[in-house]
Amino acid sequence: MKITSKPGNGNKVHIYIDGEYTLTLYDDYWYRAGYSEGQEISDDELASLKEEAGFRSAYEKGITYLSMRAYSRKELLNKLKLKYGAEASRRAIEKMEHYGYIDDESFCRQYARHLFETKKYDVKRISYELRLKGVDSEIIDNTLKTLDNEPIQRIIDMLRTKYEKSLDSPKDVKRIFNRFVRMGYSFGDIKSAFEEIGIEIPAMR
Repeated sequence: MKITSKPGNGNKVHIYIDGEYTLTLYDDYWYRAGYSEGQEISDDELASLKEEAGFRSAYEKGITYLSMRAYSRKELLNKLKLKYGAEASRRAIEKMEHYGYIDDESFCRQYARHLFETKKYDVKRISYELRLKGVDSEIIDNTLKTLDNEPIQRIIDMLRTKYEKSLDSPKDVKRIFNRFVRMGYSFGDIKSAFEEIGIEIPAMR
């Protein structure tokens, strides 16, 4: 098999095998590899080039994803694997970890704070959401300990502000009650908060 190349867009090089387009590499790797135009290459050498192409593509795509928002290690790995396969994605993730672009502890702190302060979720729901992202349970537990969580008072504050005008009927009260349940608050805490500010809770079915 004979290998040849043509310049691509930006810092990419298109690779041809026996005159047919086969893959695209980044120019730094291509020039470092030291292949000559028209050189004969083996199946193993071609497989190595394809592996490198997949790895670099996965890495560059991962950096693009991270530029838009933070990801946990598992979340980003699973996203990359859908397009680039397990091995290329694993190598890309390891390189991103090496440079500190992925850090589950930092991600956990940021995401938990967002859910706690913006979404107003209780720690139970926050823990669930973080587990879905693949964050280690020990990291989650340590992060949740840093949150100043007073569930009953948090519910009262929301009832007096965000939901003050949404409690005109038993149906409305039941709807808001169930919303708090979905946010992760316990039945007991919700009931205590409603009772503390004098809101009668209708029978729940």
